[in-house]
Amino acid sequence: QGIIKAGHKPCFNKKREVFMLKFKKTEIEDIEIFRKYTQKPGELSCENTFVNMLVWQCAYNNMWAEEDGQLIIKSGRGENSVYRLPFGDDFDKGIELIRRYSGKDYPDFWVQEGTRLDLFRERFGDKYSFDEKRDAFDYIYLQSDLAELSGKKYHGKRNHISAFSRSFKWDFRPLSEVVTEDIRRCAAEWYEQNSRKEDSYMLCEKRGISLMLDNLEKLGIRGGAIYVDKKAVAFTLGSAVNDSVFDTHIEKALPEYAAAYTVINNEFAKTLADFKYINREDDLGLEGLRKAKLSYKPEILLKKYRCTKKVTP
Repeated sequence: QGIIKAGHKPCFNKKREVFMLKFKKTEIEDIEIFRKYTQKPGELSCENTFVNMLVWQCAYNNMWAEEDGQLIIKSGRGENSVYRLPFGDDFDKGIELIRRYSGKDYPDFWVQEGTRLDLFRERFGDKYSFDEKRDAFDYIYLQSDLAELSGKKYHGKRNHISAFSRSFKWDFRPLSEVVTEDIRRCAAEWYEQNSRKEDSYMLCEKRGISLMLDNLEKLGIRGGAIYVDKKAVAFTLGSAVNDSVFDTHIEKALPEYAAAYTVINNEFAKTLADFKYINREDDLGLEGLRKAKLSYKPEILLKKYRCTKKVTP
């Protein structure tokens, strides 16, 4: 079977040939390959950033393969595997590679809004069901909104910061060697205080923080911490999706300084003036987190879908 030409819908044959993509786990040394494909203008989603692929592979078995100018990403195992829409110079070629590897005419896809989804709908919209996954939507904000908190809609946020300032003498410090070590201590304390909630996802996140702090320069990590009485009580870490979108991967505050979430969100946003948007990722379907993220008035609520072959009567 040959690779289909761009702009043409595939004509599937029932006869199969053995075809293998060389999928591998994500390692820090792979970052330049990812950047070549995924840091494209117009990409808004946090899910295909290299740091998220690296940090969350222990939870989702994220793997990737490069073949014939295409980057193919999959998650899950065996029959439960789900594919991201391909990155590369020929979208149809990428889809065909996935189809041939999976042995299915219409394998399952996990997709995010954007130009690649538009192409997918154009080619396969009549073959797939698009199951909207609200819990996974990305909350994307204007950097200027989070940095300035101006206008009536952010009156409550400004009040939170004022109340925190009346209660504590605090300062924000961007990442440095000293701040990095203080963040490690803050993270250790946070996870200790939340140990009763520990599950595989929390362990994955915990390891991810260590990975980021151990490889700040390689991973392009930016962040900082809120200090009270010379102690880091809140911290944040993130990396760029591309030149216009920054992704906040982690934000933690010790329970006794809960109002520091508002403070560090605002202070860190001020350091990101070189980006138009800040992606603060999803809400996991948690009611309190959803309410908090909506309260910041996202500019974009980026939809995501699980795409499966339509069941015909």
